[in-house]
Formats: sequence, structure tokens, C-alpha cells
Amino acid sequence: MKLSFLNASDIVKAHLALHGKVEPAVNTSALIKITIVIGRKYDGFDVSLETIFQIAAEYATQLAHSNWHPNSDKAAETAYLTCVLHLNRYGIDMDCSHRDLLLMIRDSWTQPNKLAVHTLKKYLNSIAAKYNQHCRTNLNFEVADSSVREPMHCHELANAASRLAESFKLGDSNEQNLSFSK
Repeated sequence: MKLSFLNASDIVKAHLALHGKVEPAVNTSALIKITIVIGRKYDGFDVSLETIFQIAAEYATQLAHSNWHPNSDKAAETAYLTCVLHLNRYGIDMDCSHRDLLLMIRDSWTQPNKLAVHTLKKYLNSIAAKYNQHCRTNLNFEVADSSVREPMHCHELANAASRLAESFKLGDSNEQNLSFSK
């Protein structure tokens, strides 16, 4: 299996799924630069659970803290959705209901390696809860590692982005949205 990277179009589609429109102020050249930098940085890496989470965290931090969108809240929300979209692309079944991950992504001090570990821990905890195996970290890691599959194709990504955008909206409570922007 070979690593597959998101492109600027995938990020714009994620933004559209989450916010319902793409503003003219979106800097697509900055998105292209981000995707090229991440692609070059991780080109040649082996496909592994750690690498997939590291790349997802890289997308999140780069998108949340660059100038591709004038509204930093919308940029962070799209960064979070893009991070989870990258994970889902490989069969890692996470949704956008973890408010603490969004808050971590928004913080300027967050580094990709720290975010990757925190996100992987969330995923392992969800596996533990699902299988009622709270003390079996090695088993949870094996289950997580076995869930990795061939990356989704482009047309499947659009459907996944829409589904994840719904989990983003429903994740916090019935009354509130995870979103910070109005």
C-alpha cells in the first residue's frame, strides 16, 4: 500500500461540506502550497498507523495556523475536519465530535507530533470503549492497526466529508454546535 495525500481540492470540498459555501477570500494557492509541502515531507514513508496519524496532524496544524482563510475559527474547523477526513480515508473510523481535539488544533503552540499522539489516544480509547477492553492497550493498538485499509478514492472522499461535517454539527450537544463561528 502506498501513502495517499489530500490535495487543495479535497480541503476546499471539506470546507464546503462544513460551512456550506466557499468564500472568495479562500487562498487556494496557500492550500496548494500546504498540500505540496506535506506531500514532499512524507513522500517515501511507509504506510503505518503512526504515519497516517502524523500526516493527519500535520494537515490540521498547517491549515489551522496558515493564512489560507481570513477567519481563523473557520480555518481551524476545516483543519479539524480535514484531519479526520485523512484518517477516515484509510479506514480509521473517527468522527468530529471530540471538542478537545478542535481546541488543541486551534492553539498556536500545538505541534503535529503532539496532536498525532493525542488523536491516536482518542482513537484507541474509542476502540477500548467499543470492545470493553480498557486495560488492553496492545490489543486496542492491534485492532486499530488492522483497521487500516487502501485509501479511499476521490469520489468517496466527498461523501466522507459530508458525513463527517454532520458529526461535527451533532458532536457537542443538541443545542450547540462545535463550531465557534456564526
